[in-house]
Amino acid sequence: MSVVENEVEHIIRDPAADNGGCSPFPDPPVSPRTHDCESSASESDSNNTAMQHPRKFPYVVGFTTTARRQQPLEPFGLGYKTECPLIPPPEDWKSLSKAEYCSLRHVCDDRSLEDVKTLNITAVIRTGENRGAQLVVINDDMVAKIYDPFYYDETDELSGKEDIIFNAFSDYSREAAAFRQIQTSPAAREVTPAFHGTWTTAVDTWVYDNGQVQKRTRQVPLILMEYIRGETMRNIEARALPERVRSRILKKVIDTDIIMFHAGIGNSDYCPRNIMITGLRGNLEDDALDGVTITAIDFNVATVRLHPKCAGADIARKVEEEYKAWAPKLLSPMIRWYNSIEPFAWDDWCPNGDGEPELWLCEQYHNDERYIPVIWDPSQPDVRPERVEFESGSETSVDSGLGLDMAIEKGENDDWKNVVEFAD
Repeated sequence: MSVVENEVEHIIRDPAADNGGCSPFPDPPVSPRTHDCESSASESDSNNTAMQHPRKFPYVVGFTTTARRQQPLEPFGLGYKTECPLIPPPEDWKSLSKAEYCSLRHVCDDRSLEDVKTLNITAVIRTGENRGAQLVVINDDMVAKIYDPFYYDETDELSGKEDIIFNAFSDYSREAAAFRQIQTSPAAREVTPAFHGTWTTAVDTWVYDNGQVQKRTRQVPLILMEYIRGETMRNIEARALPERVRSRILKKVIDTDIIMFHAGIGNSDYCPRNIMITGLRGNLEDDALDGVTITAIDFNVATVRLHPKCAGADIARKVEEEYKAWAPKLLSPMIRWYNSIEPFAWDDWCPNGDGEPELWLCEQYHNDERYIPVIWDPSQPDVRPERVEFESGSETSVDSGLGLDMAIEKGENDDWKNVVEFAD
């Protein structure tokens, strides 16, 4: 191992650090093969001996199941105005145990397709009680994100009861919609995990009913995607890197967000824990950082900006019309990331003093010809940057420089859609 590789080994943080997306580790930690996880509070308090029936946690190494491809739900919940596709909850749902509630409520219609796939869990990434979507490695080369409501936290910040069914299925619907939109853009596909579709699998659950423990089978949705072997930004000790390397990596990260934005994705959770870095080893002294790639992950709170049911679609359409005049120049990060880059500053990827993150943005992007020009006075960092108004006859670059061109096309029903393609 070279000296440079040794240095990189020392900048990777504790693997137990929070990781909200695909595992940064080639060999993720493996969970115990079985443990009791399906007993709700109401069930565990029961003295009935029938409740001692073993409830094995399913998402462990060696678990094999058959998944059926599913037509994804229209996105609903956070960021969307779509009508909820779930059957209404029973009036007494808050008094039901987790197992009872998960067994009773489901999607209104059967959206399963004929295609089937055998899934074998070969490693685990993030699983367990109250962890939300379960993340496991499938067949050594894919990641399954399993939106099993039983393992969502049913208690909110005010100790009220969360609607775990709504939370799980809406997460699934939004992430599925984001991945579908990503597939329309070759450039966006290059900076996200390969998408292997939306699926559903049967999971057995035991409930206490009429004095007996009964097995019920639930259909649980999941998404399959490429297994990215790298590190999340959160798991990298940025201060151990030379400042110029930190800046170059962060600039790649921000450029990736701009690609996603112009592919039609608005991601409010684009932060260090949801960004994978691969190829960092051996590049600490390489200003060009050749071989380093950035991959955006985790889209359960992302929106498809121009989706007809997206809450901000009307505003997005107006903004897209304004961008259209500047095409193929793209929205400047100085505007998109103004007062929003602090999560990266907190992790030491850029300066963290008062107003320094904005100054860093200005230094990196104020003369960047790939982006729409911006007016901003560094002596007044609290005044938001403004986009230069396009004037007829203004020159624009032939290519955005990000390996893509942007155009806006009018679709059916007078709706607008992004088309982001690789430049010739």
